[in-house]
Amino acid sequence: MKARNATRRRDAEATADRILSAAQQVFHERGYDGATTREIADRAGVNLALIKRYFGSKLGLFERAVLPYLSLERFLDLPAEELGDALARTYANTEAMAGFDPFVVLLRSISSPEAGPLLVQALERQALLPLTDALEGEDAPARATLITSHLAGLILQFRILRMSPRTEREREAIRARLAAYLNSLIADS
Repeated sequence: MKARNATRRRDAEATADRILSAAQQVFHERGYDGATTREIADRAGVNLALIKRYFGSKLGLFERAVLPYLSLERFLDLPAEELGDALARTYANTEAMAGFDPFVVLLRSISSPEAGPLLVQALERQALLPLTDALEGEDAPARATLITSHLAGLILQFRILRMSPRTEREREAIRARLAAYLNSLIADS
């Protein structure tokens, strides 16, 4: 009996993981309002009722599939002198990240009356406030706001509008200037 329950639990976890993966793909491509639970279920190869069973609703699924990933956490353990360059390398990358990019989902979904407020809260809680805490100086909130707004602008231009630099030299100049600008904000100079 225990083996049977463990198998069911593993199957349920695998099914939930497939749903989450499919949801990330669909939300990435269409944003919250353009995504349908039917398309997500079809991509996951599951019955539509399982989304409600595992996640309660489309919004519940969005909360689990997208919101935890709106974070700058992976950058905040870096020494301050490396942070600007790491952010510039990542966000001045003119190629869309392979697969799911939560910041693309944010930009495609922010105008949603349902998902927009949750995105704002998650971005503030998981990116803006931790970045503010990582910066030194009394104007850290202003500098964190400038950093995140520049990163959002790059994501919009490069990954949504797909307006890429024409040459590798231009791409490198953008990355280098962005790194210098971010470093000046991080160093409070």
